[in-house]
Amino acid sequence: MSKGRPVSKLSERVRVELRDLAPYKPGKPIEEVQRELGLERIVKLASNEYPENAFPEVVEALQKEILELNRYPDATWHELLDAATSVYPITRGEILFGNGGNEILELLVHLMCGPGDEVVYAHPSFPIYGLLARSHFDTGVSVPLDSDQKHDLQAMLDAITERTRLIFICNPNNPTGTWVTETEFVAFMEKVPEDVLVVLDEAYVEFVTDPRFPRFFELRTRFANLASMRSFSKVYSLAALRIGYLLGSEEVVGLLQRVRQPFNANRLAQRAATVALQHQDRVAERREANSRGLDQLRSGLHDLGCATLPSQTNFLLTRPPEPVDDLFDRLLRQGAIVRPMGSFGLGEGSFRVNTGTAEENRIFLDGLGRVLRGED
Repeated sequence: MSKGRPVSKLSERVRVELRDLAPYKPGKPIEEVQRELGLERIVKLASNEYPENAFPEVVEALQKEILELNRYPDATWHELLDAATSVYPITRGEILFGNGGNEILELLVHLMCGPGDEVVYAHPSFPIYGLLARSHFDTGVSVPLDSDQKHDLQAMLDAITERTRLIFICNPNNPTGTWVTETEFVAFMEKVPEDVLVVLDEAYVEFVTDPRFPRFFELRTRFANLASMRSFSKVYSLAALRIGYLLGSEEVVGLLQRVRQPFNANRLAQRAATVALQHQDRVAERREANSRGLDQLRSGLHDLGCATLPSQTNFLLTRPPEPVDDLFDRLLRQGAIVRPMGSFGLGEGSFRVNTGTAEENRIFLDGLGRVLRGED
């Protein structure tokens, strides 16, 4: 600490449950690895991003929209609502947009939970659930995944108490890639109390190919306490703009409107999302390309003796055939960034790798092969 700088006692006033809360640690950006290791070519397969840029029509629209940066965004999302209601069987009052899915998750916890209330979620799953619950009156109830690394729906039912207000189900699950089927989910919903809000986090739903996957738009007609959160960060390649949305009843959306901040979806994000929604044919093409990428990664990993879990996302959870010292640092030196999963409780040496282009997948697999053979 610099001489003469006053010593603050503010930390003594911070809420007790937040004093040892660890901040979220994102994956390493390409630029950081390039600076550290002096590498020109880096393949980043750590953050579940789609490997290609946004649709050309989106880029063109943004080039025009950027001339209006002095203007506040539309606080009512008028054009974006037009686009969304033309794609989904919803009314304008059944969707809410936010500054990425994280803001919507935070709004849900803020809306539904006070001191003594509870949020139920699985572990390992999207870590923001636990972070939000911990920071909001320590409301979290974490339920371990089952032996197949899937949501243990019966255990989640058993965790419901009179204090339960909210349940998050990441389907398909991040970071495992596993999923629950519609049959399993319906049986679960039939036993959930009607005053408990169940939120399907479907950030990866556009990549799903399994016909048994829950069909939200049909299920919402049966269960008034069901909502779906989705993202423009994955298949639409808009991760940099931070925009996500919640699909739910007019009651739930109306309540969330009371607690959201004005202008929570920025002007560029709204424009990009509006144009992106108009190209569902491209979404279908990207889903097929992602399936090919998963097949390439899975085949290559299995050839190297690595185990993988089934996945309905754009990533695979994998584990090498035996422990490898400094695996991830050595992979970085091969120019490949993946996400270590040991801290998620998924076993030391396990990692998550998302699909890249065919060339990026090859570079990663070649680099991993050299590391596993000790040829690096």
